[in-house]
Amino acid sequence: MKIMKIFFLILFIFFSTDLHLEAKQSGKNKNKGNSENSKDVQNNKSDSDSIKIKIDSVSEKPIFGFESPNAKFNVIGFVGGGGLKGGVGKSGNPLARDRKKIRDAGFNYYIFPNPKAKESISLFYRKDQDHVQKISNLIDYLNKKNNLPVILLGHSRGSVSVAAAANKLGVQKIKGIVIMGSLTASSKAITYTFTMKAMLEKKIDVPVLVVHHEKDRCDVTPYIGAKDLAEKMNFKLIAITGGGNTGDACGPLHHHGFEETMPEVIQAIKKWSEGL
Repeated sequence: MKIMKIFFLILFIFFSTDLHLEAKQSGKNKNKGNSENSKDVQNNKSDSDSIKIKIDSVSEKPIFGFESPNAKFNVIGFVGGGGLKGGVGKSGNPLARDRKKIRDAGFNYYIFPNPKAKESISLFYRKDQDHVQKISNLIDYLNKKNNLPVILLGHSRGSVSVAAAANKLGVQKIKGIVIMGSLTASSKAITYTFTMKAMLEKKIDVPVLVVHHEKDRCDVTPYIGAKDLAEKMNFKLIAITGGGNTGDACGPLHHHGFEETMPEVIQAIKKWSEGL
């Protein structure tokens, strides 16, 4: 009997210890899971200062917005290349790359998306009435939202979008446009009709700010073309110097993409907008 009692006592201690270790390990795993969840929330929190606006008449993609409590203008940005077909964090274009700096300058800033997810847009589409109508639809939405004047901001091929919208919508909807590193020369791929000289050769009623780097080496965006356009049409010209040129001449990490010079560009846009 005594031996049996000792045997059961040993079993009790063994299982108690095993259960204790299991509970302790479970507690560790639970705490680990909570820590990972908190990290995920923290990581997502880095995007919490942006908003996503869904407007079916604009795009099947959400419109990313970065709003300032002291904003006096709504600025709509149009990235170059094939447009914004993914998330803003995946684009190296300066208008996506420096989105928060534009917001921090005191603007409500919205990045215009492509109509369909993961699909590029062509230069022809940027001049199409459907594209201009979608821009108009977003402007109407913003007017109802806060009724602030609208500035369209286009970089490189994005300048075609803002020029087309300015020509067709006028001052009734647009307070001003900014063309950055815009198309100023033709090539085999880009015909003359897409250059700013062709699109803005007639006097439009929308104020235009031309921002261009003096050492832009992209073959279809030479500085001399921007300078001549500004002088001929009496547009305000901001000539940028300095900065980096670490990438391709027509890419975002070069003078064409205003590498390291966007703070200067943004301040120039802000100063110009204050005089509208």
